[in-house]
Amino acid sequence: MEIRKDLILVSVEYENNDNKAVMTFLDKERKQVRVVNFNKQSYQNGKFIDDPEKAEKVEEWCKEYFDVDFADLKDCVGVAKDVYCYDTFNSLWESQTISKFTADMNKQIYQTEISEIIVDDYAIRIRYPIDGKTYESKMSYSIYLEDTKEWFQDPIKKEKKYADFEEKFHVPVERANELVGTHIIIEVKAAFGKFYYGDIKALPKN
Repeated sequence: MEIRKDLILVSVEYENNDNKAVMTFLDKERKQVRVVNFNKQSYQNGKFIDDPEKAEKVEEWCKEYFDVDFADLKDCVGVAKDVYCYDTFNSLWESQTISKFTADMNKQIYQTEISEIIVDDYAIRIRYPIDGKTYESKMSYSIYLEDTKEWFQDPIKKEKKYADFEEKFHVPVERANELVGTHIIIEVKAAFGKFYYGDIKALPKN
C-alpha cells in the first residue's frame, strides 16, 4: 500500500442507477489517475443488490470525507485528498485486506494473536496477523445453491459450528470479542492438496 498525498478530485460520475459514485483523482506528478468508488449496493452471486446498511455507511463516508450528501459529491470536484493505493483498488482511508495462504506456507506453524472476530449469518471469521499481513480462518455454516446462485444458512450446521467454537476457545460465540488479543497457534494446511487455510489449534483449558 502507498499513500499519495493531496490528489485533486477531477471528476465524479454516477453508475448503476445512481447507486455508485466513481471519483477520479489526478496524480499529476506521476501522470496517473486514481479511481475511488463509493457504492451503496453489495455484490452477491454475480450481481449488485440493494443494501440499506451499506447505503447508510456510504452516506456517512460522504459526510466525513466531503461534508456533503452522496448526491452532491459532484460539488466536491477540485478538493484535494490523500488516496491510499493498493494493488487492486484505491481508498480514502487505510483498508484491511485479507491475505490468502500460499503453497510456500503449507505445513508451517505460526504463533500470533486474534485481532478480530466477525460473526454473521454465514460464518464465524477469526482474523490474525502473520508477518504484518492479516489472515482469516472461517467456521462456515452456509451452503451455496447453484439453482438460485445464492448462499443460505444451514441452522443445524450453525449450531454445530457454534459448539465447535466453544469447545476450541472455551467461550460461547456470544462472548467472542473477549478473545481479541488471545495468543493462538496456526498450522497451514491444504484441502484437496491445493486450497490452503489456517487451522487454529484449540486453546489450552485453564
